[in-house]
Amino acid sequence: MIADYSPVSSVTCPSCESGEVRQVGPISPSNIFAGRVLGQVLPGGFLWRCSDCCLEFRYPRLPRSEIDKLYQLGNNESWATPVEGRTDWILVSKMISSLSGISRILDAGCFDGRLLEYLGQGYERWGVEIHKEAAEKARQRGVHVVSADYSKLPLCQIEVDAAIAVDVIEHSYDPLEFLACLASVVREDGIIIITTGNTDAPTWRLMGSSYWYCHIAEHLSFINPKWARNAAQRLGLEVVAIERFSHMDDSTFSHRLYETFANLVYRASPRLFSGLRRLGGGSIDLKRYPELLHVPPYWLSARDHMLVEFKKRITL
Repeated sequence: MIADYSPVSSVTCPSCESGEVRQVGPISPSNIFAGRVLGQVLPGGFLWRCSDCCLEFRYPRLPRSEIDKLYQLGNNESWATPVEGRTDWILVSKMISSLSGISRILDAGCFDGRLLEYLGQGYERWGVEIHKEAAEKARQRGVHVVSADYSKLPLCQIEVDAAIAVDVIEHSYDPLEFLACLASVVREDGIIIITTGNTDAPTWRLMGSSYWYCHIAEHLSFINPKWARNAAQRLGLEVVAIERFSHMDDSTFSHRLYETFANLVYRASPRLFSGLRRLGGGSIDLKRYPELLHVPPYWLSARDHMLVEFKKRITL
């Protein structure tokens, strides 16, 4: 049985602990976690924004222990997208191959090790992965899985030239802590590359807490370029590059038009959208999960993601 959220008494930013936060709006509930359909619906909570560090985050949240259990029960084929469909992998690979002096790479949230394999031979490959079956597959690909928990990285006594985290930082309770843990194992003048959703994307700003990316139950923390620069300053890093992209750069015009139309209808008239869903739109089993009536449509073709390259400063 999944625990209920605790009542909200006061809310502070999970990264900078500021109390200067405002509620953006409610997040729709979900019955899916890490690719696995659940027997019950997880409450969505609310989307909040910190005025000081610009982090957006879901709150209230499930306890970490409950979230870890859900990850361990996840579908081990959930992120088995073909390489040609992974714009983020292609961008990371191009960036890594353009840099000199990279021989040891850590992938935080490496899953089955396919990204590290895709980067090519010649690298010493390290990984962090919570899902046991996926971690074993990564080991079979030659990845040294050092931990199931990124927070243990400072204790691992390893040093790498580059740390990467693709679609992972949004899963963290505290993205600043997550970034600090990556920095702890990166050598001076080494790099950190993360990809994630970007709350500054026009589509995100239009939809607010009703955006599809917030609705994904395992997504807890949402960043943007300003947050990245603030975090870099606090952690002794430098933002070298920010590249915006879409997860579906190859989507057809008709698909982009359909997703745009669906989201605009949802934004302008939630009641009309819900009526269409009652008629069978969206393929949601409302008889079993009536709480999902107001779940937002996806907008995978939107240019709402970003790649951020950090460099670890040299200590004089």
